[in-house]
Amino acid sequence: MWKNKHVVVALLVAPILSILAWFAVGNFVGEEPKVAEPGAIYKLIARSNCRYDSGECDLVNNEFKVTLLPVQVLPGVTELTLDSEFALDQATIALVVDDVETPGIAAPRDFQKPTKAWTVTIPATVVHGAHLRVAVSAQESLYYIEAPVAFMLDPPERP
Repeated sequence: MWKNKHVVVALLVAPILSILAWFAVGNFVGEEPKVAEPGAIYKLIARSNCRYDSGECDLVNNEFKVTLLPVQVLPGVTELTLDSEFALDQATIALVVDDVETPGIAAPRDFQKPTKAWTVTIPATVVHGAHLRVAVSAQESLYYIEAPVAFMLDPPERP
């Protein structure tokens, strides 16, 4: 089999052609990113660091990216900081347990923007099935997500 030149050439050329075909199909048929339109609503995607005890959660949609950073302020209270490269108009968050917003404790709250970063305090109670519902407004567009809370399992304490 290895003495036949045609087989050897086919084994060398086939992987190269398949890789080229992969990129060609992506260029011809793939969807191109578009600029966010004012008044439109876009879904954010939680990166993998949101599913593990990483201490931060990156939420992205193309080039738009926000990061949630938890800091334990007091036992049972966590302060979430929202960082973004884009100028944000407003940010809201709610803690959801088993598809029900927890009344009183973590009803939807607006992030506060004192000077540097957007911050909000929420209960540090993290249970199985809990999620954060986050909505962010930037440049007249709305971005939203329901993200897991696993990244908040062991937040660092405030110095």
